Amino acid sequence: MPSVIPAVAEVEQRIDRVVETVAAKRPMLQSVVKPFADLYREKARLLCSLRAESNAPALEGFGSRLDDGAPLLSSLSLGILEPALSRAFTALMPALKTGFPAMAGDFDRILAAHGRGGLDLMTLADACLGRTVKPHSDRPDEPPAVGFVIHTVLSAVLQALAPSLGAQIQENAWHHGFCPICGSLPAISYLSKAEPLGSEYLVGGGGQRYLHCLLCGHDWRVHRNLCAVCEKEDTEMKMYFTVPEEPGERIDVCHHCHHYLPCIDLRETDTLPHLDTACVSLVHLDMLAQEKGYHPMVPMPWNTFQ
Repeated sequence: MPSVIPAVAEVEQRIDRVVETVAAKRPMLQSVVKPFADLYREKARLLCSLRAESNAPALEGFGSRLDDGAPLLSSLSLGILEPALSRAFTALMPALKTGFPAMAGDFDRILAAHGRGGLDLMTLADACLGRTVKPHSDRPDEPPAVGFVIHTVLSAVLQALAPSLGAQIQENAWHHGFCPICGSLPAISYLSKAEPLGSEYLVGGGGQRYLHCLLCGHDWRVHRNLCAVCEKEDTEMKMYFTVPEEPGERIDVCHHCHHYLPCIDLRETDTLPHLDTACVSLVHLDMLAQEKGYHPMVPMPWNTFQ
């Protein structure tokens, strides 16, 4: 699907539609969805300015890296992103403190560490991308919210770059379950509205399947039966759970590796929602899948139950 950069107002409208749907159909989830929706609105406004100030690097030899199964950012030094990371951290911390008051103590400790130079955003960003071991992971005094903060901050920076990076690889084939830009596993998928047969990505006349990266925001097309974690395509090993009143929302599960992935079926809905917010709005299906012994591909605060 072509990379399109939506206006801030459009993004906010898509977020609002998800929030309104939750309020109408699953009001008990409003307290879970609203803080993330507010955070994503703030991030959308930040993205606008970050995109205006940042230029995506022109990556030489990316075609051969993709052919070898390596995502674009696998060999890129994040040093060029340091100013944007610092700006995103400063811009988003107030929204995090406002939206998640239960973590306020952790956020204060993180802000204090950053103020005295004890929070290495670059090293933590590398760890978030899985390129290094997370530093000080065994320190008992490290706030548990560090991972959430770094994911949020790095996500803003990478989502500012992803449309330009995605445009560089539009013509390159990518059949893997992890993101071709940042290497993260998807947090949600969607099926496009039904299209004519004739594509290798279609089965039974159904819609094409796209995976969505929560970290950098990139969407990429894969075969319908692919499990993003183990990359098996055995239809006998794959099934899904849904609720009768919402045929357009489901959880795909893999019996082989026991992971699951939320899915939006656009053949049953009007428009593509704001996918990051939609991830949170499907927490009731997360609960159903985890009750049955499956695990999320991307553990996040809303799908990590204690």
